[in-house]
Amino acid sequence: MKIISIHTLSKRIRNYLSFLLVISIMCLSLSLLLFSWMINNEIIEKADTWGTYITNRINFIENIMQSKNSLDYGVTSILRVSAQGEILSSRPDPVENSNISNSSLFNKIKSFTPGQFSLLSVKEQNKTKLYLAKRLDNSFIIAELNLKDLVPVSPQEAELFIFNKNNICMLHTGNLYTLHPERMHRIMMSSLHIFASAKIRIEKAGPITIVVAKDISKEFYCIFMFILLAITAVIIILKKSTFLTWDLADTEKDFSSIKELLADVSMPPVRKLNHLHAIEYAAENIRKVDWNAEVEKMTFIENREYILTTAFFAGNILQLLDEVTIHSKELSKSRQEYRDLVQRAHSIIIRMDMKGNCTFFNEYAQSFFGFSQEEILGKNIVGTIIHKTESGNSNIENFIFNMLEHPENFPTNINQNICKDGNKSWLYWSNSPVHDDEGNIIEILSVGTDITERKRVEQELQQTKNYIKDIIDSMPSIIIGVNSEGEIIHYNSNAEKKSIIAANQLLGNQIGTAFPDLAKYSSHIEKAIKTSIPEAEIRAPYGHDGQKFQDIMIYPLSGDIKGAVVRIDDATERAKIEEIMVQTEKMMSIGGLAAGMAHEINNPLGGILQGIQNIIRRFSPELAPNILAAKKAGCNIDSIIAYVEDRKIITTIEGITEAGIRAAEIVSRMLEFSRKSNFSKTTCDIRTLIDNSLSLALQDYDPNKKHDFKKIKITKEYSESLNLISCSKTEIEQVILNLLRNSAQAMFDWPDMTATPEISIKTSSLGDMVRCSISDNGPGMDHDTKKRVFEPFYTTKNPGSGTGLGLSVSYFIITQNHKGTLNVNSSKGKGTTFTIILPTMQD
Repeated sequence: MKIISIHTLSKRIRNYLSFLLVISIMCLSLSLLLFSWMINNEIIEKADTWGTYITNRINFIENIMQSKNSLDYGVTSILRVSAQGEILSSRPDPVENSNISNSSLFNKIKSFTPGQFSLLSVKEQNKTKLYLAKRLDNSFIIAELNLKDLVPVSPQEAELFIFNKNNICMLHTGNLYTLHPERMHRIMMSSLHIFASAKIRIEKAGPITIVVAKDISKEFYCIFMFILLAITAVIIILKKSTFLTWDLADTEKDFSSIKELLADVSMPPVRKLNHLHAIEYAAENIRKVDWNAEVEKMTFIENREYILTTAFFAGNILQLLDEVTIHSKELSKSRQEYRDLVQRAHSIIIRMDMKGNCTFFNEYAQSFFGFSQEEILGKNIVGTIIHKTESGNSNIENFIFNMLEHPENFPTNINQNICKDGNKSWLYWSNSPVHDDEGNIIEILSVGTDITERKRVEQELQQTKNYIKDIIDSMPSIIIGVNSEGEIIHYNSNAEKKSIIAANQLLGNQIGTAFPDLAKYSSHIEKAIKTSIPEAEIRAPYGHDGQKFQDIMIYPLSGDIKGAVVRIDDATERAKIEEIMVQTEKMMSIGGLAAGMAHEINNPLGGILQGIQNIIRRFSPELAPNILAAKKAGCNIDSIIAYVEDRKIITTIEGITEAGIRAAEIVSRMLEFSRKSNFSKTTCDIRTLIDNSLSLALQDYDPNKKHDFKKIKITKEYSESLNLISCSKTEIEQVILNLLRNSAQAMFDWPDMTATPEISIKTSSLGDMVRCSISDNGPGMDHDTKKRVFEPFYTTKNPGSGTGLGLSVSYFIITQNHKGTLNVNSSKGKGTTFTIILPTMQD
């Protein structure tokens, strides 16, 4: 309910009256405007109607003038007059005067131009006549009109005037109210009648102006009476309202007296008193009032009754004040005892109202937070002991607001509070709502305990836990902790990625359920837990192709908790490195063996080749000792040669020679394999070396061999920015050519080769290394072949087709002579890729 004063009410009534007056004036003004608009529209419409009618009437008479019809259509006579004023013809009756050149009528029309047509009025013998005259080429047609026939119908409640271009009235339909044509206005008054007029100009026959004057007396006097009555009503209302405002002014005086009386009674003391002395002071003020004298001052009966009622209640209040004084003394004693108990407690005790304003702050709270009672009481806890943010939307602020709305839902809470000096402390709060006599919550009592040290220890433990978790999560290994039942109790992020179940379901689940690949190692886990001996060196393949490996290590937990930690590492690269190390060791062993074998074989091989040369020389007819030896044996040399050729001894010897040369080449390669190259190294672009090797391969054509490089699709993808390498040009070309030949032979020897043979060569930069890969779409290799592909004398070709030293020598050239790597990646039926990685030229 809205409360206002009498003064405000009086002022509001005056404003309403002023508003009513303004509205009334506006309504009257709008009524006058509407009345004027309606009358104006009506009179203009009448003027338009009469203008149209008279125009049609003149057109009709003009047609009669030009026709030969002798009927009377409102025309008295029609004359045809020559340009000199002679009457040429007349109808319907002849005229006595045959010449009108001296008449006023002819003087007005003689200056007409051909085709000019005009309505004229001529005053003859104190009588005004109307004529319609039209100039033809050499004559005039003049029609005399009856005044009433031009306008056969008289306007109702209106008068019609026709003026020529000189503003002279030619026709007036009536003179009921003595209207003067020369004093025509928009609004006219004649004989207590009010007229409104409107004009319309007709260009036909003139031009002429038609004025219609309508009698609007009824409408005018009706609107005048309405306005008069409205003004009278407004004046009466204003007068009555003035009396009302005077009464309100008197009432306001009474209320002012009552206000002063109540102010005297309830006036606070000059200095601050405790509640008991304040009660006594209020009782003394009530006793000082002469209530009967105050009643006589009132103007209205209701106000007098109000003063009498107030006096009655004042007496009762005096009695109650005496009783309150007695109870206040007892309450002060109890409150002091309660205060002593609260103030001496070694806990923070505060009370706040439902808006969060502090109403009590015990001494321990003051010493803890550093606020005095004057600094904290009456202020909101948000902004004092609770940090206040600019948005006011922090978690702790939202919690305080929710607790103030529903304190019963928050019996305890832990939050960080701020002291006066800016230090922050963690407190555990116990909250209890305080109810009034009606059961409504009026305050909240909160008891706080400092738990800052405990919170610090908890945070350190949590940080340590997070730190350990981050360490475990940052490890590339899969870490899984299990208990003695095989249930997962811990895991890192990599384990979470490898699990087949959701992360929120991992804890408590069996390790074999979450990681099916580990189910077969459950016995190893149980054994490690029981014996407390780690289970390590478990290497197992994984993946669909079985080309990847992982190392599984199981470490039992030490301490009271029975369980184990399973660590899984990807050992694929490690397995490849170990395989390469074994291969390297094997190559080094074979290198030493090859050197010894080469020296042992080289000596008898040289003797064999030298002996074969001597045998061939013994059959030569060009040597004299051969001829003499043949004669001594009783035959000639030609017969011996013929015998040898017939028995194909020479062919056999040539075969032995070829085999010896081939064996010599093997020995030479073995020696080359067993010792480092002495070739000097130069700076080269590996792309140029590849192109040179391709050129050599394209020229390598042998009808006895199946492969032909011209039938192979060669694809080259060279990186634009490649660093130069330091290498032996011939050795690197030999390696690339060897790899190209192997790929070509493998593709042409594969019976299931249906696609077009294709070799793809790619180069790229790897920092301070250069990579070159040579790939084909041939038959590929199985796992066993791939493991032995770089072993000396290992070949998959048919006997006599290869020595098995090509790839082993290539491997030796790349790894030993150039400190690079040579790897192979292949799968059965999916082609083979050899990758060469060489160091670049260092500045």
